[in-house]
Amino acid sequence: MTEIDEIRAKYESGELDYIKADLERFIIAHAQEIEKYKRDQIERGLPPIADDTAIKFFIIQNRSINPEREILEQVAEIEREKWIQGVKTGSAPDPQAVCQEWASKYSAGWRAHRVTSIVYVFEREKDRYLRILRESACA
Repeated sequence: MTEIDEIRAKYESGELDYIKADLERFIIAHAQEIEKYKRDQIERGLPPIADDTAIKFFIIQNRSINPEREILEQVAEIEREKWIQGVKTGSAPDPQAVCQEWASKYSAGWRAHRVTSIVYVFEREKDRYLRILRESACA
């Protein structure tokens, strides 16, 4: 199963519904910044970009749409890693060492997967999010 297949399955089962709500709040909160991002592209002499492209670039640039949730999920992953290492060794691992190891081995991949999931959800419901951007930018 590819990464996109996994994300699609989670989307279809409703496991990514929280991303839908986070995306909506993110777009509403950053509508003016997204519009400014579009204007800045033109001011730099670049061709105008479409709203959907601007939103995706803005998401990629920010790398997060709900930092609090994402930090808590990373902490849960680290806790899971501590448990796995404890089971493997038969004793409690050094929590600081596990945190450092998880961060160096997995955090970049975790973040990339999260951004891919966010962009996937955006694409699946693009029309809805574009409406939200237009309504929020006019407000």
